[in-house]
Amino acid sequence: MSVPGAWSASQGDGVTVAVVDSGIRTDHKVLAGRATEGPDLLNETDQGESWYGAHGTAMASHVLDVAPKAKVLGLRVIRDEDDPDYEEKPDAVRKPDEDSPQHPIANAIVYAADSGAAVISLSLGTADSSFFKYSSAEATAITYAISKGAVVVAAAGNEAEEDESNQISYPANYAGVIAVGASTKAGKRADFSQVHSYVDIVAPGQDVMAADFKTDGRKRTQGTSSATALVAGVAALITSAHPDLAPWQVEQALQRTASHYDQGHDAWTGYGRVDAAAALEAAAGMKPEPPLLSAVKHQGPAHLGPGDDGTPMVVNQPVETEMVVWGGIIAIPGLAAILIGMLLFFTGRRASRSSTTPPSGPPAFGPGPHPRATPS
Repeated sequence: MSVPGAWSASQGDGVTVAVVDSGIRTDHKVLAGRATEGPDLLNETDQGESWYGAHGTAMASHVLDVAPKAKVLGLRVIRDEDDPDYEEKPDAVRKPDEDSPQHPIANAIVYAADSGAAVISLSLGTADSSFFKYSSAEATAITYAISKGAVVVAAAGNEAEEDESNQISYPANYAGVIAVGASTKAGKRADFSQVHSYVDIVAPGQDVMAADFKTDGRKRTQGTSSATALVAGVAALITSAHPDLAPWQVEQALQRTASHYDQGHDAWTGYGRVDAAAALEAAAGMKPEPPLLSAVKHQGPAHLGPGDDGTPMVVNQPVETEMVVWGGIIAIPGLAAILIGMLLFFTGRRASRSSTTPPSGPPAFGPGPHPRATPS
């Protein structure tokens, strides 16, 4: 990510990055007194437990590896897998009821913004749409944080392999969020990194060294969580050197200097792998703008339907021939089975009718004519 080349311009001085995660262990030597633990948004008192803060501590170390002079604020909103309540209390992560006052992630985002965090890192999310679904409370909280100048970064998700769902993941899909996928050592998309149009950029997500809460040392990690925390560190470098830039300008600096920006955006890796040194250089040439841009009335030609360029109102997509052929091949046996079934059904009905129709003449009880019986 060209991080050492960026350190001559910024190391994250004076910037706080809120790591909204499973909490952090501030006594870990990798964090070296650069981390503070904020309130537990799950409203519990688990900080003293041996399993507390595993994921959050690892993510905090990624941020500080990129921005060594930044500060980290830990906010707990999810449970670690070793938490005894990890399976029994899934709703503690998020209250799906919109009328509920408890929205841990939304509350943490607002708390971080009010606490002066310049960057909010969300290394969380899932492909389970029934669990991490759209929340107006979270969308509102993100807009609030952006309005206060905070850059919001979130993980694209890890459910893209062949046997996974690759569903839309929140909070990555909220407006204004920098969605981060994971790249391999060669810079390509990691197999697990989810593929969606909202992916902005990618960062290393395989074999990344992170703080290990069990050993007080390091361990290898992988996932879009790690990639997100690394990008949050790059955002900290930019906001430290250029504190007046709007969050969307920081996003533009990251996108426009990513590895394949010139080739355009794709759903696999966004604009490509982040380049910290180039992003800082691009940010230096930007004129600060307001965090939120006001809507303006459109003054040009009609932008829906035919315009001055003579484009048609509707452009049909080409037929996917391969899918049509395979659909026909699969459909033929099914149609044949239906026709055979209908034939057997009607044939069976006719056979049933013919076997139950009574004879039209008199009953026969043996040979010859049968005279009518008369009483004696």
